[in-house]
Amino acid sequence: MQRIFFSAVVCLLFTTPVRAQDFLNHITGDVGAGFTFPAGRIADHTQNGFNFVASGGPRFNRHFSLTLDFSLHYMDVKNFLESPEAGVDLSFGSMVRMWSLTLNPSYEFIKQERFSSYATGGYGLYNRKLLLAAPGVIPAVACDQFWNVCVGTSSETITGDFSIYKGGYNFGGGVTFTPHIKFFVETRYHHMFTSKGATTVVPLTFGIRW
Repeated sequence: MQRIFFSAVVCLLFTTPVRAQDFLNHITGDVGAGFTFPAGRIADHTQNGFNFVASGGPRFNRHFSLTLDFSLHYMDVKNFLESPEAGVDLSFGSMVRMWSLTLNPSYEFIKQERFSSYATGGYGLYNRKLLLAAPGVIPAVACDQFWNVCVGTSSETITGDFSIYKGGYNFGGGVTFTPHIKFFVETRYHHMFTSKGATTVVPLTFGIRW
């Protein structure tokens, strides 16, 4: 009886790492950060910023995977809520935050031991929010048509669409280096369906994949 129990324990100890390794071979993920460049109409209203990304999901074979992707972008605002007559300018220190949660299939075209390239694209939920440097009462009424917001001296000092949830999509690609935990460089195009023109950004991201 003791021999049977000992043999079962030994088999379990040897098979558990194999199963764990097999499980890890069927999942993928990444985390990274980099620079965000505004594109289209929003480029006239924001400056270059930075981003953070993370994703994870199943790997179906050596080439195809499906991940839930999260991205976060911060950009400084420019030419925003300016009133030269009253000396009002909220551009300095104000920011726009944009995040997305999308479902992205990915395909690796070239897959070698120390190098691979891939393409990805997906659709999901986007949020864009204005972060004012000095919210509250200011000595004049100032409005911005592009952002569709107003800040002024009335009892409701802040009005407009400061936080917007819309659908959107992204697509892009990248390259990875070294085996196992891989370093990657990636660029994408993000398109959020907002009024007054779409919100579009092009991030350049660096990080690790596995």
